[in-house]
Parts: sequence; structure tokens; C-alpha cells
Amino acid sequence: MELREHILGYLVTPGADTRFGDPYLLRHVAVQASRPQHEVAEALWGLVGEGMAYIDKVGQGASTDNWRWRASARGIKAATTGRWEPHDPDGYLRRLRRAEPGVDAFALVYLEEALRAFNAQCFLASSVMLGVASERVVNELALSMAQSFGPSAEKLRKAVENPRTSQNARFDEVRKLLDSHRGRVPERLADSLSLDAVTDLLRLTRNDAGHPTGTEIDYDTAYTHLQMAAAYLMKMTRLAHHFARSPHDAHV
Repeated sequence: MELREHILGYLVTPGADTRFGDPYLLRHVAVQASRPQHEVAEALWGLVGEGMAYIDKVGQGASTDNWRWRASARGIKAATTGRWEPHDPDGYLRRLRRAEPGVDAFALVYLEEALRAFNAQCFLASSVMLGVASERVVNELALSMAQSFGPSAEKLRKAVENPRTSQNARFDEVRKLLDSHRGRVPERLADSLSLDAVTDLLRLTRNDAGHPTGTEIDYDTAYTHLQMAAAYLMKMTRLAHHFARSPHDAHV
């Protein structure tokens, strides 16, 4: 478990001693995580800077020993819901890498940029970076399918090879092949592909947000897209790996 997870987990533990002074939370987490106290303090203040934790002085008197470290609403959500939490970029990325190590490395770079931009309240930039990450995994899937499907994927092959083809057009070809050849998709990957969500995200982030049209991306839109991003990045990656391992089937 990473240090940030240790801290957030301790902050939401009923009865935990979260007093501000050195002998309390800092020492406990340092021992629990086998890390020096200065690293715990650095991570803790980092969580404060990200809005995941705060110091509660209300009604605690003047003595700092009576102040309490608290998890914020964001911090509680990140520690307890098990969902993909954009307000916790490190935890989000760490969980994604554990769940699907095969996600494209460049897609992860852009995803991290999207998460950092989101937390800096740069929602337009966040959405554009997420759109680029989406393109990476969709293009990997398209290449795998073009190789695996052979002649029946000629339109997709041309769409992938033509740099002028829009990302939406490429994805449309991917979707058509998946819809018409569901028999070649394992049940675990055919369920709830949520392709409509991917189509909508690609349109919004790369066609609208990525061009000077005046389109605005609000907090809720950026947050929702990042929450669902991990699931479809994993889904597209697993589909790409499936077709990369699947030999060309001439009768399909």
C-alpha cells in the first residue's frame, strides 16, 4: 500500500488518533507504513494541497495538540468508495496500472496530464488530454483488428493508414466491425462495451474542445469523463490484446 493510501485510510478509521502534533498521526503512520516521519508529513501536506485533507481547529482550543487532521469529502470518497476518483490522481493511476498493466504507456502519460489539469481546474485542457489518451487506445485496437480481420477490415485499414481520416471515422469503423463480428469477441469483453460513451467523449474532447470553437467544458463533464475513462481504457486495451493474439480467420 502506498503512503497516501495509508494516510487516507487512517484518517477515515473510526477512533483513530489524528491529533496534529508530532507524536500522534505522523508517528503512527510512519510506524505502520515503515516510512520516516518527514515523508509522512510531506505526503500529508500534499493531500492538504489537493483538497483531500485539512486541519480541523474548530472548537479544539489554542493548543495545536488538540487540532485534528481530517479527511475532506473528497478524501473520504477516495478512501472508501473504491471508485475511480479523479481528485486522487496518484491513486487513480496506481489502481489502473494494477488492474490492467497493458494500457498503452503514452495513453497513461496523457491520462495523467488530464488528471493533473482537472485538479488545477483546467477542465478544457483536461478533456483534450483525455481525448488524446482515448485516441491512443482506440488506434491500438484498430490496428489489432485490421491485422486480425484481414480483407473484411479493408475500410478500417484504410482509415487507420490515412492521416486525414478523423478519429471519429476510425472509431466508427471499429464499432461496425465489432457489431458485425460479435462472435469473435469474448463474452467478458462483449458485455457493456459502452461504445456510445467513447464516441461521445472523442467527439467532445477532440472535435469540440480541441478546436477554437468556444466550447466550454464544465467541472461535472470533466469529472464524469475521467470517472468512466479507466473502464473504457481497460476495455479497449483488452480488446486490442485479444485481437492481436487472435489469428486471421478467413471465413469471417
